[in-house]
Amino acid sequence: MFYPEIFKLAIETAKNTPQDEVPVSAIVAIENKVISVATNNTFSTKKDWYHAEYITVCNAIDKLQTRYLNNASIYITLEPCIFCSTLLEKVRIGHIYFGAYNTDKPALTECLPKFGYLKNNVEIIGGIYERTCNNILVNFFTKMRNDE
Repeated sequence: MFYPEIFKLAIETAKNTPQDEVPVSAIVAIENKVISVATNNTFSTKKDWYHAEYITVCNAIDKLQTRYLNNASIYITLEPCIFCSTLLEKVRIGHIYFGAYNTDKPALTECLPKFGYLKNNVEIIGGIYERTCNNILVNFFTKMRNDE
């Protein structure tokens, strides 16, 4: 079940991402209870795979002491890349809710379904608060280009 207040928390979290990081956030929740919250952390850690989805899923699995997140939902401000989409499939996440579509690399909505990779019955809903999520990213990249 979708909880708008959790998605709004994801948006606020993305807005407060450290300046050098691409402002994407992800939240794992079970029902309306937030389990884990994360933002991208690739530059500060120098680990390109430390995407918000990866961090929040790892934290949720550790916190819940489980291998799978069948009953959980993930709220993400940007459509996941192929790496994160595959991770979500591997942990059998129950619901994926995202904001902005990844027009550059649409892994979740185009790549993985095309090859039949999303095997479990995951609910995927994109475009939630899409304009707001897009604006966060556009503002970040505009500022980054202007600062160069």
